[in-house]
Amino acid sequence: MNIVDSVSYTLELSKKISDCFDVIASTSHSEGLSVFQGEVQNTEISDSVGLGIRLFKGGHPGYAYTERLTKEAIEQTVKDALCHTQWTEALDFQLPSKVDYKEDYPNYNKDLESIGLEEMRGFCIDLEKSIFEKSKYIENIPYLGAELHSQNSIIANSNGVFYQSKSNCISVGAGALAQKDGVKKLGNFGKSHRDWGTFSVEKIAEKTAQYAVELFGAKKISGGKIPVIFSERVSARLMSMYANCYMADAMQKGQSRLEGMLGKSIGSSKFSVINDPNGIDFLHQLRFDSEGSVCKRVEVVKEGIFNSPLYNLETASKAGETSTGNGSRSFGSKMSTSFNNFLVPKGNLSTEELLKFFPKALLVVRLEGGSGCNSISGEFSMGAHGFWCENGEILHPVDGVTLSGNYFDIIQKVVEVGNSYYDDFSTYQVPALAIETLSVSV
Repeated sequence: MNIVDSVSYTLELSKKISDCFDVIASTSHSEGLSVFQGEVQNTEISDSVGLGIRLFKGGHPGYAYTERLTKEAIEQTVKDALCHTQWTEALDFQLPSKVDYKEDYPNYNKDLESIGLEEMRGFCIDLEKSIFEKSKYIENIPYLGAELHSQNSIIANSNGVFYQSKSNCISVGAGALAQKDGVKKLGNFGKSHRDWGTFSVEKIAEKTAQYAVELFGAKKISGGKIPVIFSERVSARLMSMYANCYMADAMQKGQSRLEGMLGKSIGSSKFSVINDPNGIDFLHQLRFDSEGSVCKRVEVVKEGIFNSPLYNLETASKAGETSTGNGSRSFGSKMSTSFNNFLVPKGNLSTEELLKFFPKALLVVRLEGGSGCNSISGEFSMGAHGFWCENGEILHPVDGVTLSGNYFDIIQKVVEVGNSYYDDFSTYQVPALAIETLSVSV
């Protein structure tokens, strides 16, 4: 059966044996290739399909899923979900009802259907050649590839919800190995977008080569408490590692330091966080979450004040609130919570202007590792690379240092934020962050 018929059959079966239920199903297709020394090294084409159900009996939820869309497999999946209800805690909330919406698939570009392996191959071969031409120090390009990905999804429930969505994108990435005076450095750059016309061999090659050679000539610095500027190249990664602390389910499980902090100051007045599902700063537009709830714009942190956690239906019911439309689930998982789009609003100063805030500062352009980072406690310890700056001027590269501290201290020490974002296709839009001080060890 196709995905629509599979969901319809699941709805038909579930109505006979449950109080209420919801279904999420998806199909995805990917095709891509890698290039090495002017030849295609590998090609890959993959497809996946799956359907998951959350079924309620006497208020108790039961989960099950299948990756086979046959009548027999779906019948067994519904039976498994019903069986699971006897082992779970009863929940008290109502599934959302259907609302009218314009079915225009904002995350899908039909033109990408015409892009195939041959066009990606030609782009990658030209890109490899161009990267070598950008710098005499580049001796190898161990990774270079492109991938086209598309997905169709359906969210349906017993209250008449039957939302369909389509999305696609194409990605190109390269890693270049450079050598100078016996020192080797690896630089990576990748781009994802929904418009093939935005991809430029010249620009991707330039960035890849730049990142490969930018840290040559690195010098040591003295450790200690030092002002640090997380450039827009790394600030989104920093924020994403600790995004879970803003989820209501984390607070209700005692896994977030923000439990009991609602309405209180948790950060600098320069620091805000917004859940922005349909904001102009994002190319991903989200109307409904994985439960069929309408996605909402939420000012999670407003000028340092913790304004609102993010809820799904279950966590909102426990808190006596309404869902913010942040339920997150794949067909093979249970319900959780996540940001729709994560936004830290921009300021008025460029990254270069932020350097002038401090007589001396470390501008961080790469972060490495993450095993020393804990999203529950907020502890932060990561390897970093960047540039040493004095009086607003970059003096020399720096590598092999370790930044350590606590996320909740870092956001309190935000002096100013930058005025630009790094990747317009990312669901995390975070400008450069100027931090008053952070522990730096060498």
